[in-house]
Amino acid sequence: MPVGPNYTALERAAFECACAGCESIWITVNDDWAPLVKQRLGSYIYDPVYYTRMHDPEPSSSKKYIPIFYVPHLAKYRGRRDNMSWGIMNAAIYARKVTKVLSHLAFPDRYYAAFPYSVTNPRELVKVRKKISSTKPFFTTYNGKTVKDGERLGFTFDWEDLRAINRLMVSDGTLEHKALGEFAKDSNDWKQRRVIEEQYSARFFPIEKVFEPMSLDGANYHEWKWHHDINSWEGYKNFMGSDDEVIRPQPLDKADILHPIGVDDE
Repeated sequence: MPVGPNYTALERAAFECACAGCESIWITVNDDWAPLVKQRLGSYIYDPVYYTRMHDPEPSSSKKYIPIFYVPHLAKYRGRRDNMSWGIMNAAIYARKVTKVLSHLAFPDRYYAAFPYSVTNPRELVKVRKKISSTKPFFTTYNGKTVKDGERLGFTFDWEDLRAINRLMVSDGTLEHKALGEFAKDSNDWKQRRVIEEQYSARFFPIEKVFEPMSLDGANYHEWKWHHDINSWEGYKNFMGSDDEVIRPQPLDKADILHPIGVDDE
């Protein structure tokens, strides 16, 4: 979905992560869409802070790139809780598992989440990187609302937040068959299947429901100057008809693919 000249909503979300100071970007994407998305975004994005250092004697060598990884929904979650909100948690699970094997130095302690259907000016986050990288929770807001109010606004979370969200999905979500407590006392049908519409209800949890366990206590905030939710056609029309504009940044000018490990450049 375009949000500017040669600039898509997913690219804007990736650039928001780069402006927030992320050291790697993990995107949950279906297997059939992954090649197309990777061709568009590439394997990395430059950190905007290091990209335009005017007084650097060797600017090309000091540029810092942020790798982008594309991961599918874990098999056990496909068709069960594979909505966009859980896609954020899914990407964090992959990031934790992969980096834990590589090195304890690469192990993430906090995660920043950005929504493709949210349109803001990501460069505002460059000035608040210290707040984002602190041990305190961080929430971006607009008109005083956060992701806990159902708004698609960036925020940070840690592993304990993810575990709390997972517990909520398990406790409040339905499965394919009814739970034991839902059967009549004298019933002999111990494996009654739900109708399709009632199976795996966690797939349909709204944003405010998924992120309900997260706490705002002691959190840092950043209020966006403007924000548009383009998840609906009305929201997209409102954004395109407004005076707010996003322009494709220089760090996204070229979508390069990194060579595999152990393979020389040609």
